[in-house]
Amino acid sequence: MKGESKTILVPTDFSQVAEYALQHAVRVSGVVKEPITILHIVKAEADKAEAEARLEKIVRGTKEKYGVDITPVVRVGNIFTDIALVADEVQASFVVMGSSTIKEMDENKVSWVLKVITSCKVPFITIQEPPVNKRYDEVVFPVDFTLENQEKHKWISYFSDFYLSRFHLVKPNTTDPELLAKIDINMASARRFLDQKGAKSVEYTVPGLKPYEQEILSLAANIRADLIVLMTTPLDSEGRFTVDPMEQYILANAGHIPVMCINPR
Repeated sequence: MKGESKTILVPTDFSQVAEYALQHAVRVSGVVKEPITILHIVKAEADKAEAEARLEKIVRGTKEKYGVDITPVVRVGNIFTDIALVADEVQASFVVMGSSTIKEMDENKVSWVLKVITSCKVPFITIQEPPVNKRYDEVVFPVDFTLENQEKHKWISYFSDFYLSRFHLVKPNTTDPELLAKIDINMASARRFLDQKGAKSVEYTVPGLKPYEQEILSLAANIRADLIVLMTTPLDSEGRFTVDPMEQYILANAGHIPVMCINPR
């Protein structure tokens, strides 16, 4: 992924958590050397002038505080379609978006965030708190039985190009021989990518005493993970959005740990 002309896209609703997302993007930009585009979506043309003025204030403040130039974009539309459209237009490598914790969101709001994420071709990194580390040195990589899980593996190359990442490959505890065989295939695929990049890794099987998503978060907290990488549930055969409880739980409860959601294509 090196050498491509890319940008980091940061949607903002001018909230505090959106500011955290911009702070995170600034830190990552310093490592991957990609510019930042900040986006605000308004419902009507009449709202554009005020939004542009607010974005210009953020642009000036970011330049003064971090020495970073960012490009503002205001779009009339809705978040469910236009974040994805702008991501295509600006050739975003990924989107960094603020996302409130479960304490501040009901279940429908978490589903809403997932719907925004799955509308986009490129990955989303969701942020709940200010950045702790500008690097992705400890990456939690849940491994499941789905074929789509292997689409995450190309991002091993991305992390390995820019970071000295150690990948924590986490698989569920199951005695089902068919599921176990599929998980082992995905684990072998991840190992192959890691070996090709000369990356470090640690493998875990969770105890199976709690739901898988809770054990993933416990492990991530214990190792002070810098990132959790998830594969979102693909749209069904009729193109309808489906909420996966594991994705929903991790997105809502990750706390200080950014979550990268990769959408299967």
